[in-house]
Amino acid sequence: MKFIYLTKSFYNTYPKSSYPEIENKMERPYAQIVISINHQLWALPLRSNIKHKFVQWTDKINNCGIDLTKAVPISESNQTVPATIRQEEFNALKGKEYILKSKFISYIKLYKKAKLDLTKNHNKQLVEYSTLQYFEEYI
Repeated sequence: MKFIYLTKSFYNTYPKSSYPEIENKMERPYAQIVISINHQLWALPLRSNIKHKFVQWTDKINNCGIDLTKAVPISESNQTVPATIRQEEFNALKGKEYILKSKFISYIKLYKKAKLDLTKNHNKQLVEYSTLQYFEEYI
């Protein structure tokens, strides 16, 4: 497993004003886990206070985990120094890369299905709050 922070260049390319669903806190950046799906690298942020079900939990009691809804495609140049995460989060993720990839693939399928019928409120919300809306060419 590889944990990273995204570069300022990435955030300059995708500014909050145009891409509001991309997680961006410059004062305390989100650590991201890097996974590869179909030869595309993705960065998925580790977050707390998550209130939905599209998560690989690292601490469910405290609503902490990897937020699948905020994934972004990256290249090697979008990465900075390796991120450090809390040991308990690392332990919760250790050996679960296959599960994480499977969940993310399922989430992509669900996103695509939701996109087909935006008349349903839950589909509309799923698409509206997902970063995949900006990166459909990668899915």
